[in-house]
Amino acid sequence: MDILFAENSEKQYVQLRPETIKDLALNEIIESIAATEKDRPIISSIFTRIPSDIRDIRFRQSIMRDFLKHDTLTEEVADTLGMIQTLKDYHIGASRVSQGENTLYALLESLRELSVYVAVSEQLVNILKKYDIESDGLKSLLSLLENTVGDEHFEEAKQDIETMLADLSTVKGAVIGVNFTADLGIESVAAVEFVSHKLRSKYTFAEIAANIGNIMSFSSASNSVRMNADTIRVIDPLLVNLTPLMEKELKKHFSRIKNFLKKYINPEGTFITEMYEGLTFYTAMARFGKRVKEKGNPICFPHLPLSDEKVPAKDTGSAKSHADAPSPSKDGNHVQFSIKDLYNIRLVLAGEEHIVKNDFAFTPSERLFILTGPNRGGKTIIEQALGIISVMASVGGFVTASECTGRPFSNILTHFPIDENLTINYGRLGEEAVRIKEIVKEADERTLILFNETYSTTSAGDGLYLSKDLLHVLKEIGASVIFNTHIHDVARSVEEMNQWEGQSRFVSLVMEIRDGVNTFKIKRSDPDTRSYAENIARKYGITYEQMALRDRACP
Repeated sequence: MDILFAENSEKQYVQLRPETIKDLALNEIIESIAATEKDRPIISSIFTRIPSDIRDIRFRQSIMRDFLKHDTLTEEVADTLGMIQTLKDYHIGASRVSQGENTLYALLESLRELSVYVAVSEQLVNILKKYDIESDGLKSLLSLLENTVGDEHFEEAKQDIETMLADLSTVKGAVIGVNFTADLGIESVAAVEFVSHKLRSKYTFAEIAANIGNIMSFSSASNSVRMNADTIRVIDPLLVNLTPLMEKELKKHFSRIKNFLKKYINPEGTFITEMYEGLTFYTAMARFGKRVKEKGNPICFPHLPLSDEKVPAKDTGSAKSHADAPSPSKDGNHVQFSIKDLYNIRLVLAGEEHIVKNDFAFTPSERLFILTGPNRGGKTIIEQALGIISVMASVGGFVTASECTGRPFSNILTHFPIDENLTINYGRLGEEAVRIKEIVKEADERTLILFNETYSTTSAGDGLYLSKDLLHVLKEIGASVIFNTHIHDVARSVEEMNQWEGQSRFVSLVMEIRDGVNTFKIKRSDPDTRSYAENIARKYGITYEQMALRDRACP
C-alpha cells in the first residue's frame, strides 16, 4: 500500500513551478514544518506536488485528521521513524543475501534488518491499536501489520532471531596467531580460536607499538577501495587475512543465519519502508498544525465534495450579499472554493500576534478579481495567503482558516516581480511577456493564477492595454484569477470586461482604508486613487499641510 495515495490511484500529480514555490515563499513554510534538515526534501516533494485525483486529497486529509486529533499518536509514530529509516539503510544487505553473497557483513546486516523489521512491526501495531483511528489509510496499515505480526512465521522468526543473537553473543573474544614478513607485514593468520570471555593483554599498548609498529600498517594505494564520493576506506591486511578464518570458524552460526534469512526474508516487508516519506509528512504537518493552534490561530480541513458532487460556495459575507450568491454550478469542472477567516501563515511564523483575517470565495460566476489598494495595505499578503491555502488544501493538509469549502485548485501559477538581475536578456517587459505566455499556455478552468503588479514597469496606457488583453484570454479559458495592480483603470474597466465571452464576471476589490488607516480588510469597491494617495502622503509626511507646517516651523 501507499500511505500518500488512495487504493487504485494512478498517483498522478501536478508539480508546482519554481516561480510559484518562490512567490508563495513555500520553502520558508516547508522549513518550519520539517522536524530536521533531512526531512526538508521529503516535505518539499510532497508539499509541491498537487494530486490530480480528489480521492487522493481526501485520503490524505482523513489521515491528517487522525494525527491532529491524537497528539500522542503523532509523537509515538514519529518515534518509529528512526527504526524505519534503519530498515531502509539495511535494505542493501538483504539484497546482497538474496543475490547469494555469503560474507559475514552481508549476513549480519540482513539479520539486523530482520530484527528491526520485527520490532517496528510490533511497535506500530501496538501504537495504532491504542487509538480510535478513522482514516482508511491508517486502518489499512493496521490491518496489514496485524496480518504480518499474526502470521505463524513471524512468531517463529522472532524466536529464531532471539536464539541466534543469544548464540552469537556468547562469542566474547578471539585468540589469533599471525605470521609476519621480514619487515613485520602480515603474511598470514595462522589460527583463530573464539572464546566466551574477553581477553586482556599482558603488554601495554606502547610496548606493542614499539615491537610490532606496523602490524596494522596501511596497504598500498592499489588496495584502496572507494566506498562513496566522500569516503576512502583502506583495506587492513590483518582483516583481509582474518575474515575468511572467522567465517570458517563461525560457519555453524552463519549457515543457520543464511538458511534462516532465506526462510523469513519477506519481499512484502518493504511496505514498511515505503511508509517512511508519508509518515514523515503526516507527523511533521500535525506537529506544525498544533503549533499554529497553540498561538491562537484557527485551522480547519476543507469540506471536499465527492468526486461527482457540486458544492456551492458558502456565503461568507466577504464579497457578496446572500442575494448575490451564485447558483450551484452545472459543470463539475468549475471551481467553487470558499474560505472564512483566511490569514497568511507567514505572519504567524513572523511572530505577529494580531492578524487580520478575511473571507473570500471563488464561484462559477465570480472568479476573476481585480485587486487595488495602497502600498503596504496588505494586497500581496492576502494574495499570497490565497495561494498558500490553495496549496495546503490541494496536498491534503489543513488550511489556515476557520472554515473552507469546495474542491481545491489543480494547479497554482504566479507572476510576481522578479529580480532585476534576471531580466538582463529580455528586459523587464520582455521577461514578463515570456512568463505570461507560459502561464496562459498552462492555464485551464481548474487553475488559480496570482498576478502581482504585472505590467507595472510600462506606461499606464500600455499597461492597461496589455492587462486587458491578458484578462480577456483568461476569462475565455475559465481560470480563476487575482490581478493585483496599481493600474486602477483596469478595475474601472470591469463593466466593459464583463461583456467579453466567458461564464465568470470580473469583480473590483480594494484593500479598505478607514479614517485614513489601513484595515487590511478586503471590500468590494471601485478603486479610490485619491484615498490611496492621501494615505501614503500622510504616512510619510508629504501632504501640503504637513510640509507647509514644517516650513513655518523653521526659523
